[in-house]
Amino acid sequence: RVPATLVAATAIKEAFVLVSVPRDLAASQGWRILRRCYTLLMLFSFSEELSCVFISTGAMMLLQSGTLDTKAPSLVALLVRELEYEYVSVRHHFITGVLSLMFAQALRARQALRYQPALARAAMFAVCSSAASLLTYSNARTITYGGYAGMALRFCVLHLRLMASYARLAHPLALIGIASSVLALVFAIQATHEPTHAPPEERRLGWGLEMPAARRRG
Repeated sequence: RVPATLVAATAIKEAFVLVSVPRDLAASQGWRILRRCYTLLMLFSFSEELSCVFISTGAMMLLQSGTLDTKAPSLVALLVRELEYEYVSVRHHFITGVLSLMFAQALRARQALRYQPALARAAMFAVCSSAASLLTYSNARTITYGGYAGMALRFCVLHLRLMASYARLAHPLALIGIASSVLALVFAIQATHEPTHAPPEERRLGWGLEMPAARRRG
């Protein structure tokens, strides 16, 4: 839980650093998509890591409850048999959150170092290389589900099964969760084509989304 908490804190702290639009990039659709992808990846990382913390806490409570059959040849076998959803969810959320954070930072490096294109590409691909190496290691040392892809597929199956079992008017949170997931995907796709809207006072000044100097000093 501690590593997931640290990743979540980093993600939410840095999620909105690319919201302000530099003047030289205001008219570029490509850079606009990059900035929005960065923000979405960082917020997704934050959500994934908090989910990891929450579910791992619940799993620890269940393990200490005395209601589980703890006889098993290994701890992994015990978790897969008794707490498969929790086991898969914690692993999936943590790895996905870390990868999302790393890919977001690769995009951030690309924009921050745009005046040195070679350095920007070097930084971006260095972060992507680290992410790929971590995922390769995770797949090589996997014990269950055949690697990240198999684990992600199993998580989707278990999660959909859980949501479907509670998707009734008596349990509106499951319905809200399903609807929110669909809406998030729809609006994320829509955001790649949506024009940038500056606040009226900043549009009058012609600053785009850049913060006025007086406000920056304040």
